[in-house]
Formats: sequence, structure tokens, C-alpha cells
Amino acid sequence: MPGPSAARSASPPRSPVKEEDTAAKYIATLFDSRYFIAASVLVTVLLSLAYVLLATPTWESEALVQIEDRNKTLAGLEDLSSILSEKNLADSEIELIRSRSLLGSVVDQLNLTIEVRPRTFPLVGGAAVRLFSGEGVAPARLGLSSYGWGGEECTVTRLDLPDKLVGASLELIAKGDRTYELLGPDGQQLVAGEIGKPAQGPNGINVFVRQLVARPGTRFNVRVVWRDAVIDDLKARVRIAERIKKTGIITISLAGTDRVLIPKILDAMAQGYELQNVQRKSAEAAKTLEFIEEQLPALKTRVDNSERALNAFQQIKGTVNLSAETQSMLERTVEIEKALSDLTLQRSDLAGRFAEAHPLLTSIKQKTEKLQTERNALATRMKNVPEQELDSARLTRDVKVSSELYFLLLNKAQELRVVKSGTLGNVRIIDQAVRPHEPASPKPLFSCVMGLLLGLVGGTAFAFVRRSIHGGVDDPDVIESLTGLPIYAAIPHSTRQAGFSRTGLRRDSTAPLLAAADPADTAIEALRSLRTNLQFALIESRNNIIVVSGPAPGIGKSFVSCNFGHILAAAGQRVLLVDGDFRRGRLHRILGGERTPGLSDILAGEARLSTAVRETHDPNLHFLSCGTHRPNPSEMLGSARLKQFLEVAAKSYELVLVDTPPVLAVTDAALIGRYAGVNILVLRAGDHSAREIKLAVKSLHHAGAEIKGIVINDAAIGPSRYGRFGQYGYYQYDYTPDL
Repeated sequence: MPGPSAARSASPPRSPVKEEDTAAKYIATLFDSRYFIAASVLVTVLLSLAYVLLATPTWESEALVQIEDRNKTLAGLEDLSSILSEKNLADSEIELIRSRSLLGSVVDQLNLTIEVRPRTFPLVGGAAVRLFSGEGVAPARLGLSSYGWGGEECTVTRLDLPDKLVGASLELIAKGDRTYELLGPDGQQLVAGEIGKPAQGPNGINVFVRQLVARPGTRFNVRVVWRDAVIDDLKARVRIAERIKKTGIITISLAGTDRVLIPKILDAMAQGYELQNVQRKSAEAAKTLEFIEEQLPALKTRVDNSERALNAFQQIKGTVNLSAETQSMLERTVEIEKALSDLTLQRSDLAGRFAEAHPLLTSIKQKTEKLQTERNALATRMKNVPEQELDSARLTRDVKVSSELYFLLLNKAQELRVVKSGTLGNVRIIDQAVRPHEPASPKPLFSCVMGLLLGLVGGTAFAFVRRSIHGGVDDPDVIESLTGLPIYAAIPHSTRQAGFSRTGLRRDSTAPLLAAADPADTAIEALRSLRTNLQFALIESRNNIIVVSGPAPGIGKSFVSCNFGHILAAAGQRVLLVDGDFRRGRLHRILGGERTPGLSDILAGEARLSTAVRETHDPNLHFLSCGTHRPNPSEMLGSARLKQFLEVAAKSYELVLVDTPPVLAVTDAALIGRYAGVNILVLRAGDHSAREIKLAVKSLHHAGAEIKGIVINDAAIGPSRYGRFGQYGYYQYDYTPDL
């Protein structure tokens, strides 16, 4: 056998090409992670169903109120359209609805400071209560009679507690004969009473239970919350908005876990707001009416005096015909006086509700000043009118102005008396709140769809992140470009071999040989194609020694070596399979037998080939194990005895197949490979980076090992074949018995 020499270099590597992320490769990535994606979808959908079943549903309802045009009913006053046209009154009304005074009255009316709920079994008890649809009270389940299982009701309308117990968790226990017992946080009895009757306890405790429907022994969780805290919580949860801007239609909506209480709260808010509006209007009308009634006697006297003065003038001077200009100025003066009086009434009404700097009062002031200026100008012009005509015009003006103002105030006073009676307001309840039939959340269909999408997205993202982080090359074209070496075979993943591998991981267990257990497996078919391809490589090789190596551990070198050796032997060739891994050799666990004696013992001079070799299940396949553990395996493999052993073995067998340790872990593979006629580099699909592959090839080349080709193990064959190892795919084709 010739000594080691520089191996013929493989064809020069082509310039690496960038692996394209084509649609087929994306499909391949998804296909590789299909089980994880399916499991992710299943888990998220099941979690969604559990959430729908176990989560406390949230119910939502709404009430609709309308704020009518304030100027039509504002204490009988005239329209100030020029002032109010740009102001959205709904904004201020919304704040009134949200006010603590209104919410506080709702809290007091519905006793919202008292929380009473049946005690339910942890996690699933709430769902059991919600699913109960029978009459009366649900029977106790699993003998747990202290829990509520559906149909329990308890209404506590009064619960006075000392401050130290406010906010504490209390328990109310239903007893027989319409009685109950209230326990404190420490389990001590606070009070015992009867349904429908007031009960007193120490330290000012007062309880009134109006209704209690439950089995004897059922416990209720009771808590009294500070009134201010309940108001703040209600204020934060209620949503109030104008449905369409400047329409005056306001929506009041509320969400909560009690579908019966939610509409009651909304109706109480709407009715309380309507009542407050009527009361406010009544108070405003009363104040304005008081002002008008104070003015009426003086106006009546003014009317009488002006009429007497006009009559006296006409008796002395007779009727004076006014010129057209004087008549016009007289009519305008009357209009101005009437407008000034109206503005005075408006100012009186608004001054009690707004500050002096408010835009409404500022506008009234500006209008008043403008009318007074015009009135003074008319007075100056009328000085040029003849004296007799001027006196007649002045007296006539006084009669008209005083009379119109007097009757105007009389009419307004009557209108205000109606408003004061408390039957009119500018708020109307359009829609009362109704009890919701479907929960606002969770929504079963939406939750399941979101769970499905979340599982798909999460599983898919994991698949691509794993692929990105792993960074392994899985494209055969890229591998050939990186190494300049042909791919002899792509061995597909074998589910059965995966089971064998798990068996072999257990201590003192033997992993079956796939080629013997299932010769028709697609992985074995791929190894048969490797046998065909190597026949041509062996023709040009310098000897009949084949070395199987790989960059890293755990890539399937031993699987390839053992099963390939079996296939070669089954074809009629005498094969010697050698375990060249002194450190972690495990072929003896696959083929059976002991670790020693083996190759290390032969190289150490402690055994001979004829005595160390053992037969296997196939008479054509002989096996040499790795041998005894040695502290210096690299030195032993670097000695001349390895060359001598291989020369003897090559002459004794038609083929010598050597399984070696990882190339990048130790130098053993390179030391053995330099004597081989054919070196095969085994790669696991997608497990190696481009740098790792190139470094493994480079290490073998530098040692003088002649690499003939590459075998891809655990290749993805299937929907991903077109983008990866499709051209190396193998199909199962067996004989079927005649029928």
C-alpha cells in the first residue's frame, strides 16, 4: 500500500453563491416545523376556549338622553343665537352627568357600597354558576356545599360597620329557617339575624338582609367599600359622549360583570340627571320670577303716570300730528327700550350662574352699550324737533314703552310660574338601558379565531427565528459551491431510525440496525445509491479504504457507516467495518459485542487483527470495535502501526470502512483519512454553517486526505424537495402479493 502522499486536490471551489430565500425554501421551513406549528395552534385554541369558559364575562349597556335647545326653555328668555351658536352645550352637560353629586346619589340609591357575591369554587366555580340555567338553586357538587353552584341570591340593603371593617372581607352564611350569620375577617361572628328584619351587633353594626336564596351552609363574600372609592370607580368606568356633535343627543354607557346591575345604574344616572335638570330649571325660573315680580309694581305705576301725562297734554294742546321722521325715531326708541329691558332680564338670569367675565355676560354688556349709544344719538336728534311735537312724541313714547314692557313681564312671569312648578326641563330620556343578552367580552368566535391566528403567527415566527439563529446551510447547490465537491447522496429523515436512536441512548441498550430491520426504508434506499456512486470513485482511488467523517458530533456518521457497511456486505462484498473513534466509539452497541479488544488494542500491540475482529449477523460483514480507552489516541493514530494495520486490512477484505471522530473536534479523522482512497464527508442538513463546512474540508485537505464527495444526512424530502434535496429524493417501491 503506498504511503501517505499529497492527495489529489478536488476541483477548485466555486465562488460561494448567496442562498436565495425562495418561496420553496419558506415552504420547506414551515414544513420542517409543521408539528410545532400545529401544536402551537392547538395550544392557543385550547387556551382561548378555556379563557372563554372560565373568564368572567363583561356586559355592556347604554342609555340615550337628549338635551333640547336650551334657549327655548331657558326661563322664558329670548334667543341669544349670536352668542350660543358656536357653543356646544353638551360638553357642560356631560360634566354634570359625570359629577360626583349625581354619581353619589346613584351609589346611595342602589347601595353600591355593599358588595355581596356567592363564594365559588376556585377557577371553575364561576363558570359553573354562569352555566346553570335551572330553576331554584343548583345542588352542591362533590359534596362542597359551602360553595355556590348557581341560582344563589343575596340582597343586603343596609350594612353599617365600624371604620376598621370597611374594606375587609366578611362572610355571610345562610342558615336554616330564614336566618343567617355574618362573620368577620377572623371568622368570629359579628351578627346573626333573620331575613327581612333589621339586625344589630356590637360597635354600631347594623344589617338588613332583604333577600337570601341559597342552600343552608352556602357562604357569601361580603365587603363594604368606601363611598368615595365607589364613586371614583364608577366615574372611571362610565363613558359619556355626544353621539353626533352639536345634536344634543348623549350616550351614557357602562360595562361591568353584573348584567342585572348595569342597566339599573344607567337608568338611575339618566333619571337622576333629568331630575337635577328640572330642579335646576325650577330654581333658575324662581330667581328670575322674583326679579320680575319686583319690577312689575314700578312698571305699573310708570304706565299709569305716562298715560295720565299724555291725556293731560292732549287736553291742553290737542292732538299733535308727528312728522314721518319723528314717528320713525319714536318707534326706534321704543324698540331700543324694549331690547334694553330684555337684556336686563337676561343679565339677571345669567349673573347667578356665570362669572362676570363669562362670554355670555360680556356679550350682553356689549349689546347694552351699543343700544344705549344708539338711544343717546336718537335723543340728540330729537332735540331739533319743534317743542310741541317733541313733547307729544316723548309722552307717546313713554306710554308705548312702559305698556309693552309691563305686558311683556306679565307674560314672562306666567311662563316662569309654569317652569317653577318643576314639570319642565330641557333634558329628555330617549332610550332607557336594557339588560344585555350577549357579553361584550369574551366573544367565543373572536377569541378562538384570535387564538388560531396567534398560534399560526407564533409557530411560524418560531420556525423562521429558529432557522435564522441556527444559520445552517441546507441548499445542496450552496454546499457544492462552498466545497467544490459532489453530493453523493441525500439520506432522508427516517422516523423508525429516530426511534432506534432513542433506544440506543439508554445505558446498556443495543440500537437495532435499520438496514436489517427495515431494508425498504427510504434512508436505506439512499445508502444504496451511495454504494452505486462510490463504485466509480473506487475505480480511480488508490486503495479500497473508505473513511467516513464529519465536522461535528451528532450528525449521523455512525448511522451511515453501520448501515452502509451492511448494504455493501449484502451485495456480496467482504467488508471490514472499523470503529476509529477511540474516545466515544459506539458501533459495538449497534452491531453487538464488547468494546474490547479493538483497534486501539491492535495499535498498542496488545491484540491482533485476526483475534480482535468479530463476525456480525451477515457473514460478509466483519466488525472491529474501537478498543480500550487510551490517554493518547492522536499519538497512536499518528504512528506507523496505523498504516501497517490498514495495509493488512485492505489486503484481507474487499472494502475497509472506517468510522472516525468529528473533524473539527480532534485530529483523528485527518490522521486516518490520509491513508484512505476515498474520504466521505457526512453533513446533517441545515446543521452546519458555511464556515464550518469549509473549515472541515480545509482540515482534511491539509492533512492529505482525499475527499471524494459529500453525503447529506437527515435531509428534508417532501413538499420542500423542490428547493432543497428533491433531486436526491427516493421512493419506496415494493412487490405486492398476487391477489
